[in-house]
Amino acid sequence: MAYFPFFVDIEGKKCLIAGGGPVAYRKALILKDYGPDITVVAPQMTHELERLSKEKEGRVLLEHRDFKESDLENMDFVVAGTSDEALNRRISLLCRERKIPVNVVDVQEECSFIFPALIKDEDITVGISTGGSAPTLAKYLKGIFKQAIPPGFGGLAKQLGSYRDMVKEESDSQPVRMEIFKTMAEEGIRQGGTFTREQAKKLIERKLAEHEK
Repeated sequence: MAYFPFFVDIEGKKCLIAGGGPVAYRKALILKDYGPDITVVAPQMTHELERLSKEKEGRVLLEHRDFKESDLENMDFVVAGTSDEALNRRISLLCRERKIPVNVVDVQEECSFIFPALIKDEDITVGISTGGSAPTLAKYLKGIFKQAIPPGFGGLAKQLGSYRDMVKEESDSQPVRMEIFKTMAEEGIRQGGTFTREQAKKLIERKLAEHEK
């Protein structure tokens, strides 16, 4: 069955990753760009995880020990990525009892959420999922879609988002706002992925003047 693609703000949320190997590292590397507070629990950690935890902007805490049931307290979501299938299954059951979203790496039936194949360019995120049935196909599609996103579009999305309050302050008409945002996006695309604040101000003035006639 297909999975519905919820896009959730996880900045500042508490995430537990059980496992200290390459799988745990890949999940931590993906998640850290979205700003959660990540705790990794495992007796041994890869050098990559050790390095990740020391990054200046990192929010990755390493606990060099075995998993404990109390580790689940106050967690918003959990990733079980140990090499022990029985432990992963136990973590999944404990999370389900507590209604904590859990992902058991590569075991779809024990997951309450799955990781899509992700494309991230600043504020643009594209998630591709095959419902866990064909991850290789999702990776193939990721390569195609990644090439389809023109360079600079992530930055353009961030720029346009920063102008929303300015547009709302100048106009309380929803149709006018939509027209302004649409024109901003079109101009930003035409200009190769950039639309300055000064251009935004001039565009707002022009569109408001047009609607006052």
